[in-house]
Amino acid sequence: MNYGVEISSYKKDLAIGMYSGKFLPFHKGHLNCILQSASMVDVLFVVVGYDDEWDKLLCEGTEFEWISSRVRERLVTKALKNIPNIRVLSHYERRSEDYMNDPMVKEANDELLEKLGGKIDYVFSSELEYEEYFNKYLPNSKHIILDSERSVIDISATKIRKDGVHKHWDMLPRSVQEHYTKRMAFCGIESTGKSFMTKNLAALFNTNFVEEYGRTYYDEINGCFDIDAVEDFYEIAAGHTHLINQAVKDSNQVMFIDTDLIYTQFFRVNGYGTMCPVVASMIWEGVEKIDLYIYLEPHNEHELDGSRLPIDDEKRNKKNDFLKRLYRSYGVELVIVDEKDKAKRLEKCIDLVKNYLN
Repeated sequence: MNYGVEISSYKKDLAIGMYSGKFLPFHKGHLNCILQSASMVDVLFVVVGYDDEWDKLLCEGTEFEWISSRVRERLVTKALKNIPNIRVLSHYERRSEDYMNDPMVKEANDELLEKLGGKIDYVFSSELEYEEYFNKYLPNSKHIILDSERSVIDISATKIRKDGVHKHWDMLPRSVQEHYTKRMAFCGIESTGKSFMTKNLAALFNTNFVEEYGRTYYDEINGCFDIDAVEDFYEIAAGHTHLINQAVKDSNQVMFIDTDLIYTQFFRVNGYGTMCPVVASMIWEGVEKIDLYIYLEPHNEHELDGSRLPIDDEKRNKKNDFLKRLYRSYGVELVIVDEKDKAKRLEKCIDLVKNYLN
């Protein structure tokens, strides 16, 4: 549960309400009902109910992958962070075909009532069919039904699970959109068109992109070769990850990233002959949360832009082979783009993104 005063310290005359659900996933229909509920009581508890085995079965055969109650509670909590009289928690409740007679269902509701201070004045839902359930398990609570016809926001979690989140993107609160935004990184050695692809696809898909932070870092000190330092790689890795986490907050279904931490490690090895253990740990922990790695083969001319050293084709190919081996050593599956023609290469990348989102 999110922070707040001890429930036992609440004044006895406060009106306490509860809105519960599986939130698989949390959508704007839920959000609308929660905000209405919060306006009617002094304190509203939003309860993320879960029974993992039952909930996983609900997601089987759909376009929605099950997520844990911990993640759901986090997404709901984040979406409601500016509403002061709402507190969010998760609670186990056994799902049962015979839920009206299952003693474990009663036990779960008794535990929840005790957890919430022993008094729930109002329970809110958008389903008339819950009337019998609440009358039996929370008999001292008044059931208030909100938007049962879905006239305000016409969406259901069942429909989102069936079609997938990207088909109903506008029905998701910002916190949920952020969670489901796909992160796609363009990879490859120097001068393969990573920055070009990153910026062009971000423009086409009307979303954010993250520039290569290592380049930005060395631009700020006006150089790289001969003046770099071993500790630079800690700052580059941290800065790069921070930029990703900031950009994803208002991206549109997908976000594009120019290079990644494995490329940072590649530069460390080339410059110092050793791996950076901090960067390695961040890679293994998956801090960038990249969904798709698109690897551009080196068909562009090697551009000497002031931050690159001259290199012949043989050495360039060896660097390219080593970088791909490095990705494989970290268990990363690369999608290789090998088109030599720039227009066809761009078209291939666009198709990859569209297919992935669909």
